[in-house]
Amino acid sequence: MRRLCADDAITRCSAHKRERKGSGLFQEQTMRFLENRRDPWSHLLGELRVFSKGLQQDAGRRFGATQVVLAARTIYRPSPELVVTLAERTGPTSATVVWNEPNCRYGYQTWRAAVSRVSGVCVISGTRIRRGDLVFKPQMRPVPLNAHAMILQSVVDRIAPLLEEEPE
Repeated sequence: MRRLCADDAITRCSAHKRERKGSGLFQEQTMRFLENRRDPWSHLLGELRVFSKGLQQDAGRRFGATQVVLAARTIYRPSPELVVTLAERTGPTSATVVWNEPNCRYGYQTWRAAVSRVSGVCVISGTRIRRGDLVFKPQMRPVPLNAHAMILQSVVDRIAPLLEEEPE
């Protein structure tokens, strides 16, 4: 019958592969090994502390700022299966959009009117967007995966014109 060493829960110990029956060699090796080695739980907790050190350094930062940094480093390209639906024009400077693709889904996401700071492509019409064009962009808090997407304001105006209420 094989005896288990302290590391069997994590990994097999190479020092204990051979057990000689009738001798105290196995027990000697085990005692020597345990004297020179930390408790497995202490070892695991130490590794977790090292791993989470970077997270602790970010703890003082604001949540939104951390998300912006992560979004800026992430290269996101919409997939060919992207389906964008203009659900509602909620006002002159806002619209509700349904964004659906395999990577992410935003049901009833609020988009705000803005002036484009960069060139791009309208996600609904495929029309080129130039810097300075009037566009709608996703609301930025919290930062969504589609944060860099834009819809031309002229396209929104054609699809869902802002209806003026008739005076009563």
